[in-house]
Amino acid sequence: MKKLFLILLSLILVGAGCIGIKGGSTGNDGGVFKSTTAGQEWAQAVVVPTSAGIGTLATTDVLNMEMDPQDKSFIYLGTRQNGMLYSEDGGASWRQPRASALKEGLIYRVEVSPTDACTAYVAKGPRLFSTDDCMRTFDSETYVDSRPGVSVVQVAADWYDEGIIWIGLSNGDVLRSQDGGRTWRTVFKASDEISKIILHNKDSRNVLISTFENGIYKTQNGGEDWDEIDGGLDDLKGADNVYDMMQDKGSEVVIAATKYGLLRSRDFGTTWKPINLVTSPGQVIIRAIGMDTDDADTLYYAVGGTFYSSRDSGETWSTKRLPSARSPRAMLVDPNNPAVVYVGVATEEK
Repeated sequence: MKKLFLILLSLILVGAGCIGIKGGSTGNDGGVFKSTTAGQEWAQAVVVPTSAGIGTLATTDVLNMEMDPQDKSFIYLGTRQNGMLYSEDGGASWRQPRASALKEGLIYRVEVSPTDACTAYVAKGPRLFSTDDCMRTFDSETYVDSRPGVSVVQVAADWYDEGIIWIGLSNGDVLRSQDGGRTWRTVFKASDEISKIILHNKDSRNVLISTFENGIYKTQNGGEDWDEIDGGLDDLKGADNVYDMMQDKGSEVVIAATKYGLLRSRDFGTTWKPINLVTSPGQVIIRAIGMDTDDADTLYYAVGGTFYSSRDSGETWSTKRLPSARSPRAMLVDPNNPAVVYVGVATEEK
């Protein structure tokens, strides 16, 4: 039903424009790259049908990606210049939503409800936008921060209670709504921008919060109490600078991309150990990570134009070149077929 609705909606939205030309880089190696061979071969996935012809994402900087938990062919992008886009066909083509505010500018995060495929949240500037009708309309007042310079940068939706939404702000505040975004309460104040929020896949009261410069925090009771994680992080230079986190299906393994390198936790973030990489600790900045969520021994990451893959939990790595000079900024792995991998790339900001 959702796919039929979006196909019809897409026919209305074909006037999305030549995405990736206005405000983008002059290079044509941007957007999204897709592999169906676990990184052995790559193809650029950047086609944008428009009323004027075929547009492209090839000059667009992609900063974050989200896959619909219920339909893996639906993928959402947050870009630096061109707002939010979505694909209903596994990256074969991309479109923009009807809301004009989401057709341009920087999108920090897109989150799709784990329980309702037509409900999604989009973080842009000080606002959290939401839709509950498959992007037909958006509520721009779901959350609005009135403080100068404060942006909504992270969003997480509870899989157990669809009324619970978490947001992380650029000033380090973490807020929770228990009524679908009508009211909000600050449950934690970190001292740095929030880089990721993940909820345990078996007990959503267990939540991990990471920051870009001040480590990881954990609650086991839905945000009433918090612990700052040491768990070996203090022994690893740069491990408090966390760029991303992800977990396997059972939340038995959590991977963190840090300034030190890749770290692994087997107790939902309480303790951490480094993963052996080809490069030395701190040598490269890794922002794009992935794994087979059914087999956490299969790991992927991309950095510096190279895609790395391991089948043995990081003991050995294979490498392949990515066909882009831009920096890998986001990665998605299809949990139904982990050989299908998407990488979003962006130019480095000066």
